[in-house]
Amino acid sequence: MKLTDYTDYSLRVMLYLALRRDGLTTIQEISDAYGISKNHLMKVVQRLGELGWVDTIRGRNGGLRLAADSLALSVGEVVRQTESDFALVGCFPDEHGERRACAIEPHCRLKHALAAARDAFLAELDRHTIGELARPRAELAGLLGLAPVVFVPPAKKAAARSPSRGH
Repeated sequence: MKLTDYTDYSLRVMLYLALRRDGLTTIQEISDAYGISKNHLMKVVQRLGELGWVDTIRGRNGGLRLAADSLALSVGEVVRQTESDFALVGCFPDEHGERRACAIEPHCRLKHALAAARDAFLAELDRHTIGELARPRAELAGLLGLAPVVFVPPAKKAAARSPSRGH
């Protein structure tokens, strides 16, 4: 099964925004990080915004950020909403409900095997979330040219010292 560039770019945008949770991002930044067309990304981001997965903030200081619940989205859900055609062969209905006639359709086992394979593909994608894709966070952020995420542990409380014994 092959996904369209549109779906690929949708997943890339979601991943980038998952890595960049602490601030707003521009389409240009995402375009530069992946080396893909800004114009293509504009269409993708518009759709992700319509789906409520990406918040788009307009204005001079605007940008994009991942919507609150989007880290929990399954990859399968993103693929289902962005991929236009799951008709693997002509006898499957396409996005318009049309299919080509086939002489062996009444007794064909191939279409059932292909349908099962498609369903298994999507079921596997349903097992993974956008949040899971964003790990290991520091390494992925570095590959995309984002500032590395630095973990600063909370300050430890001074432990009460026990009296020292002379030896």
